[in-house]
Amino acid sequence: MKKLISCFKKLYLIVLLLSLNDSVTFSQPVFTKITNITNPVVTDTMESTGVCWVDFDNDGFLDLFVSNGNVVSQNNSLYLNNKSGGFVKITTGNVVNDGGTSIGGTWGDYNNDGNLDLFVTNRNNFGNFLYIGNGDTTFTKVTTGSIVTDMPNSNSSGWTDVNRDGLVDLFMINFTQNDLLYLNNGLPNFTFTKIDTAAFLNDGGNFSIDGQWADYNNDRFPDFFVGNAGTQNDFVYKNNGNLTFTKTTLNDARATLGASWGDFNNDGYLDLFTSGYLNQKSRLYLNSGPPNYDLLSIDTGIVSNDPANSVGSCWGDFDNDGDLDLFVANDGTLSGFLYLNSGFPNYAFTKVTTGTIAGSIANSFGCAAGDIDNDGQLDIYVANRLNQKNFLFHNDGNNNKWITISCTGITSNKAAIGTKVRVKAIINGNAIWQMQEITPQSGYNSQNLWLHFGLGSAVVIDSIKIEWINGLTHHFTNVQPNDHITISESGNIIGISQNNNEIPEDFSLQQNYPNPFNPVTIIKFNIQRKSRVSITIYDLTGKLIETIAESEMSAGSYEAVWDGSRFASGVYFYSIQAGSYSLTKKMILLK
Repeated sequence: MKKLISCFKKLYLIVLLLSLNDSVTFSQPVFTKITNITNPVVTDTMESTGVCWVDFDNDGFLDLFVSNGNVVSQNNSLYLNNKSGGFVKITTGNVVNDGGTSIGGTWGDYNNDGNLDLFVTNRNNFGNFLYIGNGDTTFTKVTTGSIVTDMPNSNSSGWTDVNRDGLVDLFMINFTQNDLLYLNNGLPNFTFTKIDTAAFLNDGGNFSIDGQWADYNNDRFPDFFVGNAGTQNDFVYKNNGNLTFTKTTLNDARATLGASWGDFNNDGYLDLFTSGYLNQKSRLYLNSGPPNYDLLSIDTGIVSNDPANSVGSCWGDFDNDGDLDLFVANDGTLSGFLYLNSGFPNYAFTKVTTGTIAGSIANSFGCAAGDIDNDGQLDIYVANRLNQKNFLFHNDGNNNKWITISCTGITSNKAAIGTKVRVKAIINGNAIWQMQEITPQSGYNSQNLWLHFGLGSAVVIDSIKIEWINGLTHHFTNVQPNDHITISESGNIIGISQNNNEIPEDFSLQQNYPNPFNPVTIIKFNIQRKSRVSITIYDLTGKLIETIAESEMSAGSYEAVWDGSRFASGVYFYSIQAGSYSLTKKMILLK
């Protein structure tokens, strides 16, 4: 009984601290609304609904997918990042010419070839789309199999490895119909087996809108949340590990169009935000942690007391101070809501009421945060319907440190969906652990597979812990901030590190070692003066297969680590471009 009372006291203290949101002073991030008439991502007028930031051409910069079929049949949009803050619209290929009534998309590597694939949901029994990514700006459309020949009234979807066999499966939320699960059969053809009779799929009569997967009880099995329209309650399904789920009803009785998982109080457990529509309040649920992992509704504080027609949402550390802030997209007469997190120890939210975001109003649905120019600051893109221009808010940033992490699975699925990343650093004198998970969607039909951590005043990242969905755990220590790194399930950080900052006599590119290698090799190079540096990998045909680095570097000696585990044995080439200096060398991957 004493332990139980103590538990309730701690919970009460947490809720009390969360309610004290008016006594905290914030350094408000500044956003610039991009209105450049030559930038198609803000000049196209569509029935836009969903937003996905993904690097579909593997060049180290986030590209953009926007679904455009909310009411009428329109083509979806793909925008290629031009690495200078702008985007080029892709106008050829099936993805951008198939029409449809597309409400959203989800990206994952379902055939584990290292290239992201795209699944698009269509409303009104139009039939859904599946595209195999070729690693560039082209895609191959899949035209056979029930995953594309079924005609459900689909609203949202997500790639997730529901049975942890190293292959992402496809879960589909259908409006006014039963949901569907397509299990990935893997080699040789990566076909799918439709599951439509399981109990967790047959909550018929529910106006299901949104489904969000995440492992909220830390057992490495993906669980999921279902948001329902109308006045029905929402559901959380705990994965039992054998294709069965235990259902929990959230007694909210409101129209929920979107939701986002995020650990806003840095306790290591995923909390949940659900958006309220029909001028209703949204909800913030605190994860109680072990043993029950209850989602406890927080009814105090601004986040849970701001009624609107809210749809999309995204967590992100927009001021890089070491905690997750929240952006909410609203459909109608209100601007989007930006809530800043005070961080340790109170983790209380204050609403931003001035600035560009607070002054921009549209019929907004999906939204996603992503660092479009690799400057270490999270920008925000918002999809607006009714043929309105979409919003791109560029984060002008501050001097706080940061790290962006992408992951590549080997035993786990290649896109590492379901993998948790924990980062520890000393921020303002306090040892702070942060945790994020790579999820298949967030908010409303939106996505970003890269994880961004703000680090505040931290000089170094003390520890990075990777919990792969298939059971492996890797630890890395003393990692330098202000970088984008890729971590492989092979146990290596793939990226660039500076050995020293002495000024070399000249630019140079050394032979990789070991060579031949399997699967990891190191490439050393020297930069004589501050330059824009690109390190790229090509196959024997000359096709660009990966960009290791694309950034400005100071004079010094560096080394790059490349993991070839997802590629076949053979001859490859690596190249450096630093200002006017360029050189290419050969290397051999031998498995």
